[in-house]
Amino acid sequence: MKFGKEFRMYLEETLPEWRDKYLCYNLLKKLLKIIPAGDDPAPIVSLQTLQDWFVRILIDELKKFNDFYVDTEEDIIIRFQALKERIDLVKERDGEDGVFTSETEFSEEMMEIRKEFVAIHGEMVLLKTYCSLNLAGLIKILKKYDKRTGRLLCLPFIQLALRQPFYAFEPLTRLVIECEANIELLFPLEAEVIESAAVQQDKTGADPANDISNISQETAPSLEEEAVGISRSINAALRAIEGLRKPSSTNNHLSFSSLYGSLDNDGTSVVTVGNSPCEPSDTLDNEEGANEDVANSPK
Repeated sequence: MKFGKEFRMYLEETLPEWRDKYLCYNLLKKLLKIIPAGDDPAPIVSLQTLQDWFVRILIDELKKFNDFYVDTEEDIIIRFQALKERIDLVKERDGEDGVFTSETEFSEEMMEIRKEFVAIHGEMVLLKTYCSLNLAGLIKILKKYDKRTGRLLCLPFIQLALRQPFYAFEPLTRLVIECEANIELLFPLEAEVIESAAVQQDKTGADPANDISNISQETAPSLEEEAVGISRSINAALRAIEGLRKPSSTNNHLSFSSLYGSLDNDGTSVVTVGNSPCEPSDTLDNEEGANEDVANSPK
């Protein structure tokens, strides 16, 4: 399946409030068709004007990625920290020696905290796939541009993209790992649930199994409804990335399968300046200089 179709299908499944934050792939593809190829007659608008327009849109897209990534990451960090503080507060208020009691473990508040941890973990993973898919879209459209115009814009622009905040997500990777560690601690094993129920029965003489079962049954639908949108988005993104990882028919170091063919040590398939085939370049801090450098790429 072609990337444009996969990308469009993914956007249909992702969170609605995120859709306009992704690469405007279809717009760039339509603009590319206006730019004459090879020996085609000159258009009414000069070729240089069309090419400058194309580059201008790409620069604006990088700004959009950066703004959305930085804002979303900041929001995730604030909410994640607040969740950790809530856990500490519950332990201090209701726990014994910093450990959850049986009553606290299965309290409504703890169920709510677990639900929020699952949701925020999903958003972290989704934000990482957001970065990867946007880079994939940039590579695809730039390769089409180079092929149509005979210019070499792809390499310098990907160099620029790899230096942007939206693709420097090592801190986000660490947050994902920390969040997963918290989730592992927060969700009791089945054996712990059974033991907790037995202890509670010894204390009260009542069988709490029904209460625990009721809590689980009441919480599960709520948790599923809360996370279903994020889960669908992540699955759609992972399907798109797996499709892009398929080996290319040509040996091209800028193909997505070449960039993402091997996993990093943390298993996140992150392309960095260090492991990419590109040399370091500037960020968008000096916008005019970056725009000029990219626009004046070798023909």
